[in-house]
Amino acid sequence: MTGAPAVAEDAARGGRDVLTALRALKKSGLERAPEEVPRLLGALDDVLDRESAGVLLSGRTAREALAASGAFTPVAVGVLSGSTTDSVPPLLTTALLREGVQPDVGTVPGFNQWRYEVLSGAPVLRELAPAVTGCLLDDSAVFERVRDPLDVAEVEQRCAEFPAELADWLAACERHLRTLVVLNTVPLPARRRDRWIDYAGKARAEAAWQRMNAAISELAAARPGVVVLSTENLTERAGSCAAPHRMRHLTGQAFSQEFLAAWADELSRVVLARLGRARKCLVLDLDDTLWAGIVGDDGVAGLRLGGPHPGSAHTELQSLAADLRRQGVLLTVCSKNDDAVAREAVATHPEMVLRPDDFAAFHAGWNPKPDNVERIAADLNIGIDSMVFVDDNPVERGLMRRRLPPVAVAELPVDPAGYAAAVAGAGWFNQLTLTAEDRSRGDLYRSRAQRAELRESAVSVEDYLRELDSEVLVEEYGDLNGPRIAQLFGRTNQFNLTGARYAAGDLARMTADGSAAFFGVRVTDAFGDNGMVGALALARQPDGGWLIDNFVLSCRVFSRSIEQTVVGLVLRAAKAAGAPAVHGRFVPSAKNARCAGFYPGLGFAGRDGAFRHDLTHLADLPDWLRVGSGEGTFHAP
Repeated sequence: MTGAPAVAEDAARGGRDVLTALRALKKSGLERAPEEVPRLLGALDDVLDRESAGVLLSGRTAREALAASGAFTPVAVGVLSGSTTDSVPPLLTTALLREGVQPDVGTVPGFNQWRYEVLSGAPVLRELAPAVTGCLLDDSAVFERVRDPLDVAEVEQRCAEFPAELADWLAACERHLRTLVVLNTVPLPARRRDRWIDYAGKARAEAAWQRMNAAISELAAARPGVVVLSTENLTERAGSCAAPHRMRHLTGQAFSQEFLAAWADELSRVVLARLGRARKCLVLDLDDTLWAGIVGDDGVAGLRLGGPHPGSAHTELQSLAADLRRQGVLLTVCSKNDDAVAREAVATHPEMVLRPDDFAAFHAGWNPKPDNVERIAADLNIGIDSMVFVDDNPVERGLMRRRLPPVAVAELPVDPAGYAAAVAGAGWFNQLTLTAEDRSRGDLYRSRAQRAELRESAVSVEDYLRELDSEVLVEEYGDLNGPRIAQLFGRTNQFNLTGARYAAGDLARMTADGSAAFFGVRVTDAFGDNGMVGALALARQPDGGWLIDNFVLSCRVFSRSIEQTVVGLVLRAAKAAGAPAVHGRFVPSAKNARCAGFYPGLGFAGRDGAFRHDLTHLADLPDWLRVGSGEGTFHAP
């Protein structure tokens, strides 16, 4: 058997093999080899196989075993809809488990329950307390209140009213759930549109529908706790939107299985962004990936870039990488090549979109690529789970998946014409919002390399820190820095003392009601502005003491005494304000083990994650750091 049927048969056989392996792993104990779960799930492409895997891993025994392993980040996710979406929870489970996140998915089944659940106070979802709630809307949400669907004027009026209804519904979500809500633009299916037989009527209705969807999209711009997904975009990925007519009549399912899978995937990306798990480093091969040809064999002049296919396809991938870099994604090279030859091609080929200064790290050599990826991660001080590997060679992709499962591997098509679309469509780098620090990340990491050079030339660590001439500035939360403070709480995992995540809406609400005060920490040094690198939440204890509810700090300023200085400033501000003590909490996670001794090292007493400083003796602040905003900036609510 050859051609497409053979490919389909191989894929089906591969899916069966993966499911068999998952069943065997479940039987032997998932907690014994939890790292195998993401690796196996990453090999599933077929929608039904992914749903079956999600069902297999959603049972009580499997959930308890995965939770006991400690290898997965737990998160609660709500799912609402106006039609049947039974396959979404297992599809969402598969999508998130393969990224190291274990979801607890709560659904509210039943016609129109998306509306009534929230407006009645969210009795089902409130107990779940979902971090993210997806609400998948179909055309019935609009037409249920249209008396005569052939009356175009009535349809136009209904389309004009619906976004305001959604806004009221979102306000109720904010009151009852305090969750990040994910909506979608509403599709107008052919079975609705084709009922109008006059082209003028069709045009009027479609124009009204487009205006309605534009107004729905604008809700995300007006509300920080709302994301709106494009149904048109999801349909393009899925290949279909509406469910087959027989399924719609038998099950009440408005959307195709492929569309539900695409929606679950996109919802999982929003969850990952909410948890700070979005990827931030793109690792690029060179030969036959960034250009057509083998530079070691063909020479720089023999490489094909720009012009007709395939050169245009490789230029498109480079252009995508350049756009990602402008939005804060770190670009790196991992190539099997002579280093000097590879660098010459990047620097001198006239059709290169990317140039040497665009890359935060460049590794060309003959070591196995997983080894070089680990070296890149170490050089940049980032986790391998923040990296995406792009290579035309399926052997290299397979080796990366086997050796470093946390690295996301782009599955590229055979034809390079689809390379850019495959990388962009995967959505690994999607963020809830972009900040100035995101956009300047590449420059920040180049400055980091300069700091590393200074550190290597310094006689001692203290000499290095003094020459670095760092300054710490503390900023109180406000409208301008709020998005970055929320992002730091959401995305920082290594130096994150309690794991408490505060979305933008939480910051505004808690500041307004006086339950907490929030601050950002900015660091500058001899090589420039590091940006806002830390965030801190302060609350008041019943005895009047201050509580550091959470403190997070970016890994790019580790080991520079920034964290000790920030807490030292809090202690001084608390003492000046007459507080009896400062309390701190530590909640261990899979990634913050290095912080376990942080509070005891600063003179706090306590155990089991609860610590107290009585403010009787305050250690000196490091003399190699300057405090730009002075003491007393911090205050408890």
